Amino acid sequence: MFTSLSKNTSAITSIFKRFKHEYAPRFREVEKAQKGRVSVRTGGSIKGNSLEFGKIGLRLKSRGIRMGANQLLAADKVLRRELRPTKSKLFTRFVCDLAVCIKGNQTRMGKGKGPFDHWATRIPTGKVLFEIDGGIHDKVAREALRKAADKLPGLYEIITPESKVRVSMTDLIEKPEKVDYVEKLNAQPTKKWSNIQAYKTNPMYKMYSGR
Repeated sequence: MFTSLSKNTSAITSIFKRFKHEYAPRFREVEKAQKGRVSVRTGGSIKGNSLEFGKIGLRLKSRGIRMGANQLLAADKVLRRELRPTKSKLFTRFVCDLAVCIKGNQTRMGKGKGPFDHWATRIPTGKVLFEIDGGIHDKVAREALRKAADKLPGLYEIITPESKVRVSMTDLIEKPEKVDYVEKLNAQPTKKWSNIQAYKTNPMYKMYSGR
């Protein structure tokens, strides 16, 4: 009994190691989601629209798209194949956490959603998908990103840290300077921030903590 249990455990572990490279979240239960639409950033958010880890990257230029994990995995394989001789680092800036459920053709309406089919993610306009860092030549990196873009739907652009931030399909703005919010709060502290700092310095606060 214990021998068979150990064999099953080793088999499950080997399967997990084999497929851990796939773009699938570690959810124990798959929650079905509505189709929805790719959100349009009307509030001026530029989160994820510029490079954070690498020196060159691939950014969506056209309208926001819902992409499947298999499409992104195809682009990932192309990039890894091109970057393998250079030993560069590849960074992904997305998470495929949207469960797509599909019903068969000529199926009557009703009786709930269909079974789970694949994972997907919503990519808004201006979102950076891949970043490359390391001792790689600029031409090699651009050619690798161009080949990866051919595997994906939509129009893309190759960006560098000096590139402007894309806020829409037609508008670009200068990259804003980083704000040190700790220094800003120390200069003009709020009541909540003052209490936090007083708790760190005044021992009387720690006497009554947790009550």
